[in-house]
Amino acid sequence: MSLEVLDFLAISMTAIVISVLVWSAVRRASGTHRSFLKSQGARVPRATFLLEGAELIDCSPEAKQLLDEDAPNRVSVVRALSSLFPSLGKTLENGLTSLTIIPSPERSDIWLEVAPLGQKLRLAICGKHENPLQQIGLVQAKNENTELEFLRQASTNSPYLMWRQDVSGQLVWANEAYLTACDACSEGGFAIPKLPINPLFEDLDAFAAPGRTTVRRSITYQDDEADHWFDISASKSDNGTIFYAVNANPIVRAELGQRKFVQTLSQTFAQLSIGLAIFDRRRQLATFNPALLDMTNLPFEFLSGRPSIDAMLDRLREFQMLPEPKDYASWREKFTMMEQAAKEGTYCENWNLPDGQTFRVTGRPHPDGAFALLFEDISAEISLTRRFRTEIETCQSVLDTLDEGIVVFLNGGNLVLANEAYCTFWDTDLEDGIGHHDLRAEILKWQERCTPTRIWTNLKELTNQMGMRKHWTETALMDDGRQLTCSASPISGGMTMIKFRFGGAGTAKLRDANDAKEVLIASGG
Repeated sequence: MSLEVLDFLAISMTAIVISVLVWSAVRRASGTHRSFLKSQGARVPRATFLLEGAELIDCSPEAKQLLDEDAPNRVSVVRALSSLFPSLGKTLENGLTSLTIIPSPERSDIWLEVAPLGQKLRLAICGKHENPLQQIGLVQAKNENTELEFLRQASTNSPYLMWRQDVSGQLVWANEAYLTACDACSEGGFAIPKLPINPLFEDLDAFAAPGRTTVRRSITYQDDEADHWFDISASKSDNGTIFYAVNANPIVRAELGQRKFVQTLSQTFAQLSIGLAIFDRRRQLATFNPALLDMTNLPFEFLSGRPSIDAMLDRLREFQMLPEPKDYASWREKFTMMEQAAKEGTYCENWNLPDGQTFRVTGRPHPDGAFALLFEDISAEISLTRRFRTEIETCQSVLDTLDEGIVVFLNGGNLVLANEAYCTFWDTDLEDGIGHHDLRAEILKWQERCTPTRIWTNLKELTNQMGMRKHWTETALMDDGRQLTCSASPISGGMTMIKFRFGGAGTAKLRDANDAKEVLIASGG
């Protein structure tokens, strides 16, 4: 029996010890908060907020005075308290598991208690004074005064013109930039000691009406005849209107320069004899010049209506100003490829029109996906080229009927013309182009077919000779015994025409120099 009593007493004593330890731990946990409140001489909280998630579900009347919004939430509470407790937002984002004290860096006698209550948060503003809200008001007033002073300095020292007019249009305030502009516009350029009576910019009442955002006005300084432009914007309220003017001189000068440049281009385009049609990225005609009207006979009303390139092609076909292909639909599809080539700057084609005219159409790319088509009338050039080709072919045919071999060389020795008799006798093939033949190569062939003689050296010197040249004739003996008469005549352009006249056929082909000597003796040479 005594053992049971002892066991009961031991168990009881253990329970008592555990209870004492738990009670001590609880006391220590709240000791920090109590000691802080005791050291601060805390009063009962006067402003309390109760948050649940992102919503404000309740607040005390004192706390409601700090909120300006009709439907406040967690964000508005943090915004209202951020001037006193800037770390509040970050503290709430990190999450809370126990009571947290957030002191104010502005005032040491004010602090914020944040206590988690399940899914809710309780925010309480506490302080040493009877009414901490009064101290909060003093801090906020100080911050507002600091901000007001900053705004005053910013507006006064702003490089942009700023001024305020009341509802009657009277100037009631202006910054230094506005007053400096007034000084520059006043006679004598003296400093104005007070606000000017007459506004610097006229007729701004209608501009300040709702729906208007920016208007451009100019003023003239006394020492500068050029206009100074400003872009003016307005902010209207029940007490008046605040105006802001930004210097727009660079923009105006750039626009003026661009306008003059466009006018210069337009005048240049108007004087061109080449038809010009510029299409934008939507494939619509954006610009054309008078030469295009004269060349295509398209009506001005049609072109000024900014037709698409397809519509312009159809109208050109109606006026027979397009090459008439066998399949126009296929040609139209091919023209789409031409569009792309024009944008890349690789399109160039001759249009042979039904009336005999010939247009050279060239595509040129422009910025932002636009492209230009240039129409050049080359009918006279094509006609002249055809006539020259006909004359050359006629002259060649006449030369080919002669029995004499005729060849023409430039001053540099390049072969430019030879008739059929020359090519046949000297085994010269001109099908690979006359550019592959020159005087040096031809002389080598002449020397191989003739006995040794100095006439080829003399002929080469005559061909390369500059200045006045005389007609030259020499004879040579060919390896088949025939006598060859070679004559050279200078012609225009520094060229030389050489003629070969062949004598009667020999009885045997010469094999060596002794045979040549015997033939020369027999012929009286």
